[in-house]
Amino acid sequence: MAENEDRRVRKTKKLMTKALAELLMQKPLSAISVREVAELADINRGTFYLHYRDIYDMARRLQDEMLEKFDRIVKSHTSREGADELFPLLSELFSLLAENAELAGALVGRNGDAAFMDKLKNIVREKCLADAHIMLNIKSGGEFEYFYNYITSGCIGVCVAWLDGGMRETSAQMAALVERMILRGVQAVS
Repeated sequence: MAENEDRRVRKTKKLMTKALAELLMQKPLSAISVREVAELADINRGTFYLHYRDIYDMARRLQDEMLEKFDRIVKSHTSREGADELFPLLSELFSLLAENAELAGALVGRNGDAAFMDKLKNIVREKCLADAHIMLNIKSGGEFEYFYNYITSGCIGVCVAWLDGGMRETSAQMAALVERMILRGVQAVS
């Protein structure tokens, strides 16, 4: 969302986003209509069309905004050799999820878009490829691929469980837990 948008426009988009997220928790995107989003957001359909071409355009733009924020956070963190601290990066990512909990939960939930998940994984993958060599002294190749898939699948599973469970823990608590899990495996919870 552009910073210079009118406050009323931001509020309307927020209402539409909340409505779409609510509907995505109930059914797939292909079963959602503009009318449903407009009714739930308490706006008229004309207002919807001032901002988006259709439901798919809305979903794509919201995904792109989330991916852009996610990518910005990931790229803003640099790794140092011997530094096994992932907390700052994870903390920011969990804060992003918390700030956008309804939308994030819908996008990664059962009615979410698998392509969106793949894009998230690719952003993390690029960062992991560089950082694993520096921080964890993991060589590229087959072992890294297994490690990467294990970690990303686990992290996404933890995020989904946290969002679905009502986010009882804080972003900082989740970041610390995931950091321990990545760096120490099962020892983190034993």
